Amino acid sequence: MTQRNNIDARTLKGMLERGERVTVVDVRRREEHGEGSIPGSVNFDVYDALKAGDERAMEGLGLPEGTPLVTFCNRGHSGAAAAEQLRREGYEAYCLEGGLEAWKDLRRTRA
Repeated sequence: MTQRNNIDARTLKGMLERGERVTVVDVRRREEHGEGSIPGSVNFDVYDALKAGDERAMEGLGLPEGTPLVTFCNRGHSGAAAAEQLRREGYEAYCLEGGLEAWKDLRRTRA
């Protein structure tokens, strides 16, 4: 992990490969998630609400408690807002630094 509330793509990839308990949350639009995402991630289409500054966008999503959450969008801004909201609700939540773009870059450099 790099910053306190962020996680980098390499760390997340390692966690997933080791089978660690983590829930990866894609906050992008449903259509974008369908076009490609991080394997095993769940999609909550709250991108527009987060972009509009809705401070309650992540409330009531029924995410598992006691399991770290990693949120992401395309580049990280909305993912960071989502993680912050989840932390305020008591979740252990991190934002994927650089979002899906960082994940894709990691996959390209390893291919």
